[in-house]
Amino acid sequence: MKHPMRITFAILSIFVIVAPTIGQPPIGWRIDGTGRFPLADPPKVWGLDKNVVWKTPLSNFSVASPIIVGEKIFVCSEPNALICINKADGKILWQKDCSYADVPWTEAEKTRLAAERAQDSIWAKEQQTREQKASALNKEILLDKAKAKELRPLIDALRTQADEFKQKRKSLAHLMRATNPARDGTAGYSQCTPVSNGKQVFVMYGNCLVACYDLDGTRRWLKQLEHSNAEYGHGSSPALIGDKLIVHYADLVALNIHDGSESWRVKTGVRALHGTCIGTKIGGVDVVLSPHGLMLRAADGKVLADKLGQNGDNAPILHDGVAYFVNGLTKAVRLPSVIDGMPESLWKCSLKGGDYWFASPIYHDGLLYAVNGNCGFSVVDAKTGKLVYWDKLDFGGRAYPSICLAGKYVYVSSDNGTTIVLEPGRAYKEIARNTLETFRSTPVFEGRRMYVRTLKHLWCIGE
Repeated sequence: MKHPMRITFAILSIFVIVAPTIGQPPIGWRIDGTGRFPLADPPKVWGLDKNVVWKTPLSNFSVASPIIVGEKIFVCSEPNALICINKADGKILWQKDCSYADVPWTEAEKTRLAAERAQDSIWAKEQQTREQKASALNKEILLDKAKAKELRPLIDALRTQADEFKQKRKSLAHLMRATNPARDGTAGYSQCTPVSNGKQVFVMYGNCLVACYDLDGTRRWLKQLEHSNAEYGHGSSPALIGDKLIVHYADLVALNIHDGSESWRVKTGVRALHGTCIGTKIGGVDVVLSPHGLMLRAADGKVLADKLGQNGDNAPILHDGVAYFVNGLTKAVRLPSVIDGMPESLWKCSLKGGDYWFASPIYHDGLLYAVNGNCGFSVVDAKTGKLVYWDKLDFGGRAYPSICLAGKYVYVSSDNGTTIVLEPGRAYKEIARNTLETFRSTPVFEGRRMYVRTLKHLWCIGE
């Protein structure tokens, strides 16, 4: 398989954008669009048996990051599960799954689905018959190469016919929507980090299902959209902007958070990326920034600007009215102060190391911190775009988890379970290096604790 690990991430661009709520707001990887947890003071040292408050075995793997809503933590699990965990002791409070069978089909949709399933059965048999005949003729050639000239045209014709039936089956649009797409074993369907407004939790999966749950596990609605056109599995997470849930499978779509109805849809004409949209306000108006560099008005999807930058597999970040699109080609763009204003390109630079940029970067104290999949670590002056320093981190694995700032320190992780704790600044200064089991999600920090969703557990790390 080409780029077998690329599909994961997303996780990297996985994050949470939340609207303020009464009481304690939810805590996720991207509350303010920067990936920072400035009020946290987590341990700098931990291990499999050191500074572990609790760890909870989970039903299956996932690369989505956890979010915290009050005294509850929400994590995803394969294939389409949302798990609620008690923050105090790690006890699982509930697990809710959803599938195509749960979708509230109308009678017309049920009739159409039944008809397409019947037609698909016919075409599948025709496809299989031709594939089997082609395979049998090919075996004859292997036994007697003299038959190749006679049989090769027949084999080619049979394979062409089989492919035609395969394409016909794909044209059954309703059935295709109700059929699981191919799943990559590394990332699965549960790549997307959930998001919350403090009252409900919203989750989406790689098989085009989007759901809303109350905090007690009651499902309020379930929506089925089109399959993702992203390569190597779907990784773009939902973003909560105002009263809209922004999702990007093939088109960029806004769902009403109250009932899941579609508020607007924008055909971008490009393949969905693994990076996630983020939200901000311009002149008091909610806007959406996409990893493709689109800026849209959240209320109606009107495109306000295009081609601001390109993130690929990670997410844009924001600081003081400036959006940063970090990739091999990195750009800084000042957003307008009024909704009908024009963005201003500030600078662009090329970062070293090539590879994919799975991990989303952070901004802190005038510097951008970024890492590519091959563990090339770049620190860039956020005002000028000049490279401050570059280092190849020697912690093995691939840098899928996004970079975080927790308290005074920068946390950079790889998928072999290693996290390097760095002192931020213009020179590389490693404070600590710690290892857990394999994880590809991004840690979340609150107070003196760190929560990590590994492939097997949710860990609570604290002193």
